[in-house]
Amino acid sequence: MKTFILLGLLSITFAVSISNQGTLTNPTSRVERIMTKFMQLSEMSTQFNFNKLFDAIDQLSAQLKQSEVDENNLFDADFAQYVEDQAFYTDLVTFYTAEVAQHTEDLRSLNNHLESYQQQLTQRQEELDRTQKQKAQLEETIRQNEITYNKQISDFNTAIDVLDQAIQLLSGLRNPVLIQTESDQLKTLANKLNSINLKNHRVLYQPIIDIFMQIAQNNLANQDLLKKVLSMLNGLRNSLDGGRNALTSNYNSERASNLELLENYNKKIDALVNEVIPMLQDLIANTIEQIKVKTELLNNAQANLDEAKETLQYIEDRWVKRKAQHAALLAEYEKEQALIAQTITVLQRGGVRRQ
Repeated sequence: MKTFILLGLLSITFAVSISNQGTLTNPTSRVERIMTKFMQLSEMSTQFNFNKLFDAIDQLSAQLKQSEVDENNLFDADFAQYVEDQAFYTDLVTFYTAEVAQHTEDLRSLNNHLESYQQQLTQRQEELDRTQKQKAQLEETIRQNEITYNKQISDFNTAIDVLDQAIQLLSGLRNPVLIQTESDQLKTLANKLNSINLKNHRVLYQPIIDIFMQIAQNNLANQDLLKKVLSMLNGLRNSLDGGRNALTSNYNSERASNLELLENYNKKIDALVNEVIPMLQDLIANTIEQIKVKTELLNNAQANLDEAKETLQYIEDRWVKRKAQHAALLAEYEKEQALIAQTITVLQRGGVRRQ
């Protein structure tokens, strides 16, 4: 509407200017005809009242001034809203940036914990495997030790039994000349001693074996020789009995130590299987779940941060456009006011005045 009015005013201005230069001689175009009418209107300025025209110009000028005031007020309100929105979304960007940083740090910490738990689990599983192998080896050692001990005890018992038989036999000899039965018994005892596998005591009972065989072959049992042999037999028996007792004591001590170590292995295996490994597995499962939750929180925070940044940028861009629009509007209002002032001046110069 303002544009049409201004066009009209411009037409009036142009018409008045033409009237000062003379009447158009050939008004063929529509614009020329309009200008001719305005020139005629100018020529009749002394016959008509143009107050309504000037009132309309004043009203248009007032409207332009009010529009400028309204625009300034609206611009101030937009600026206040811009400041509020900028502060709000700047705070959001700051908040979500901190949230993203916190979630990122939490994820780093959780991943470090997860890696640590997985390493501990691997170490404990390897420790379990190693302990189970050590237990199996120890159990085999205990079993083999028992077999060896039983064999050695059996050899000691057999040797001592043979010595007891020999002592009994030689102690009963009264006739220097042996009968066949006694000779055979000595050979049998010598063979039994010879078959016993007591390496550490072989040096002790080998001479006795030789004496037994010599007496049996000669069928002679000299009393002095018998006394010496009996003394050797009793000494050997005591030595074997001491060896048997030492073997039993050492075996029992080693067995007790091995059984204690075996119990420790069992306790360790039980703790690893029923406590440590399940605990680490639970920690790993819980940490993985926490990582999933924390990752989702991080993604949400990052999405919120991106949206806040985009919105803040939109607000900044919108304000740049608004400032440019405001400047353009003010320039347009100023231009229109100048045009109105120019139009009034031209009208007055053409003789069209307020009455």
